[in-house]
Amino acid sequence: MQPATPRPWLNLALVLLLSCGLSGAVTAAQIVGVRWFSGPDHTRIVLDLDTDVAYDVREVGSPPRLAVNLPGLRFGDRTARAVDDGLVRGLRCNQNQRRAQLVVDLEQATGFRHFFLAAESGRPPRVVLDVLRPTATESEPPPANPAPERSTVTTVVLDPGHGGLDPGAVRGRYQEKDIVLDVTRRVASILDSRRGLDVVLTRDSDWYPGLNDRVAAAMAADGDLFVSIHCNTHRQASVDGMEVYFLSLQGATDHEAQELADKENAADLVGLAAEGTADDVVLSILMDLHMSRILYESRRLSDCILGAANDDGVRTRRVKQARFQVLRSLAMPSALVELAYLTNPDDRRLLTTTAGRQTLAETVAAGIVGFLETEELPTVMAAATWSRHYKVRHGDTLWSLSRRHGTTVTDIRSHNNLRSDRVQAGQYLSLPEGRPAP
Repeated sequence: MQPATPRPWLNLALVLLLSCGLSGAVTAAQIVGVRWFSGPDHTRIVLDLDTDVAYDVREVGSPPRLAVNLPGLRFGDRTARAVDDGLVRGLRCNQNQRRAQLVVDLEQATGFRHFFLAAESGRPPRVVLDVLRPTATESEPPPANPAPERSTVTTVVLDPGHGGLDPGAVRGRYQEKDIVLDVTRRVASILDSRRGLDVVLTRDSDWYPGLNDRVAAAMAADGDLFVSIHCNTHRQASVDGMEVYFLSLQGATDHEAQELADKENAADLVGLAAEGTADDVVLSILMDLHMSRILYESRRLSDCILGAANDDGVRTRRVKQARFQVLRSLAMPSALVELAYLTNPDDRRLLTTTAGRQTLAETVAAGIVGFLETEELPTVMAAATWSRHYKVRHGDTLWSLSRRHGTTVTDIRSHNNLRSDRVQAGQYLSLPEGRPAP
């Protein structure tokens, strides 16, 4: 009988197996990172994990603190962290054989929320805890003589994109979040100098409000229009110019618009937002005539901003549509401005110099003022004859057809017994005869 051929890899496997069995130790799932970020209304604490996990959060008093319990996990680093942001004093990492426990020491008892995010896009599973700052109504008595509400004031909500954990586009030492915050502040300064305008920023420092938080801030401010400001990038360095987007209810204008919407909507994965989309709210109001006017005004706002860019000599591309989450409240005319391309040398000089940023800010501000100083609502035909037979073409939407034929999306659906807002090329529709809207 021939001797067995040596198998070094088998011997090594046996040694490893025996050593694990003798010690009874198998590498435990770990908490690989503990991070936090202080925003104006909450402190966000994130536990990065190397596996999915069940967990619980408990509130403890005297002194106030929160305990996050994670069975079967171990801390990779048990160092205590000082936060001291006026809401959270610090973080402590407790460990025993059965569980890891993060203790959040609070300055005072307050509200909190928490959620789990599964691994996605190269990011690990995360447990997220938001410690909420008490609102003014909870912590302060109302003023004895509240100031009277201002009338005839237009509220402009400006939204600098990204921020905090989400830098946006990065080229060398330049980050989109810093560029757009500077440009937005400049736009605000220009608009603040005009009588009758009240300007609200969704963020005025380096922190990340979730996409739904930005919409909520605009709603809370009772905004009259909303402009979200970003920088663009492209695989080809030759692509340049300002683009302006408004909401599409059916799809993107083109493949690039879809890619950009996907990228911007995915920002909440970086920022670790808890809330879902507002689709159920949007769908319930899509067909309202008022909403059709809001979309029309959003298109007009976009045209005004791009027109101002042309007047100022800023290179432009065109107005496009895409399903940007941050535009989907539909409560006010809204546009998303991609100022210029960080990937284009000429555009990058605009974005990274003081003079260039001021030019871009003046352009956006001029577009907003131009929009506010004109009024042009769609003309809706009151008593039209619905006898025109129209064959739907590629690119048609109910919104575009309603604009071209001086009617509303609601009426087109009603007259054609449509069960949704989607149409297909080759489909026949009844549309009103008469002069279309301009």
